[in-house]
Amino acid sequence: MTLDTYTIEVIPFSQYSWTFEHPGWLNLNPAAVALITTFLTLGYYLSLELLFLTLLTFRTRKTLYFYALLIFTAAVFVTILCKVGWIPNVTSLSLVLWSRLHLITQNRSLLWLTLGMIVVNAVFLHTPIIFFEFGLLSPEGEREKWLLPMEIMVRIQQTVFTLQETFLSGMYISFTFQFLRSGDERGNKVVKRVVGLMISVQVLAIGLDVGLTAFDFLNMFTLKCTLHPFVYAVKLRLEFVVLNQLVGIVKEGL
Repeated sequence: MTLDTYTIEVIPFSQYSWTFEHPGWLNLNPAAVALITTFLTLGYYLSLELLFLTLLTFRTRKTLYFYALLIFTAAVFVTILCKVGWIPNVTSLSLVLWSRLHLITQNRSLLWLTLGMIVVNAVFLHTPIIFFEFGLLSPEGEREKWLLPMEIMVRIQQTVFTLQETFLSGMYISFTFQFLRSGDERGNKVVKRVVGLMISVQVLAIGLDVGLTAFDFLNMFTLKCTLHPFVYAVKLRLEFVVLNQLVGIVKEGL
């Protein structure tokens, strides 16, 4: 009786393939495996923490904000486990931001137009990616024809979603400054702290989005997908803090 032996080739980190062009299982490299495992684990931890915070914080749960948070945390787990979780992951973050815009602006036309933008972008950007994902599952020989459309569409959708979230962040900064100017001296001191925190959070969020976009344009799609759950969990964790503080100052009428 003989046992078949298998040789596992270890790829140097400098030669590790992060592109869509590598079919099947990822290459083996200890550093790459450690990197992937670390960020996926951090994504799990942050999403689990957000889930508990969401369930323990909200008394009123029949709101878009609450359900968007729940969908987001669930989507982080799904993103790690399969390739479709990033769809609710990305859009639910925008819905979280949108659901609190009414606190700082009563412009209903702007609110509904912004929601329409989120929905339209979700439909027209997620749908092709799902289609191309199935194309990449084609047998070798047919798979190659899906690579270029997928690479182009991934870059387009990442860029548009980055611009969308930057637009939402800019709205928060702009309207919060208006809120600051309309408050009294005591309110100004409180709001200034929140505005400072909000600006810092939004700048960091934009920087993280730019980083993910850069990985797409550098053809490092697998690395981008590895970091994506962690980055979005960090972004929502920060938004969770600043939006709750915003709710507090609005309720106090500062």
